[in-house]
Amino acid sequence: MYTSYDLAVRIKSRAKECNVVIKEMLSKCDLGSNAMSALYHGKSMNCISLARIADYLDCSVDYLLGRTDIPEVNKRDEEVTVYKVAARGGKKEIKLNAAQRAELERIINEHKDDDNSDLV
Repeated sequence: MYTSYDLAVRIKSRAKECNVVIKEMLSKCDLGSNAMSALYHGKSMNCISLARIADYLDCSVDYLLGRTDIPEVNKRDEEVTVYKVAARGGKKEIKLNAAQRAELERIINEHKDDDNSDLV
């Protein structure tokens, strides 16, 4: 049925597809740096941790468990905010869900006191 090893392989594979560094993902998901090693060695992971990883990798828990080969998540309609951002060649619209918006706001706030005069 399900093995911790297979779960670790699926997580690693999905992270590679998404260009995600495992160590960074584990940190952002409030997991220890040895969580993947523990999976490879047969330890289990609680459902909340697995859900955090799935959210971070923008896939379903079922995908990580190998129950489906379709990574897309069946989400309820969620609020999406449209931002117009400066891009090479003009302005571009991007759509962000609540988690993406929060991350963008965190990054902006982190750098709002930086000297960005060259960006104006």
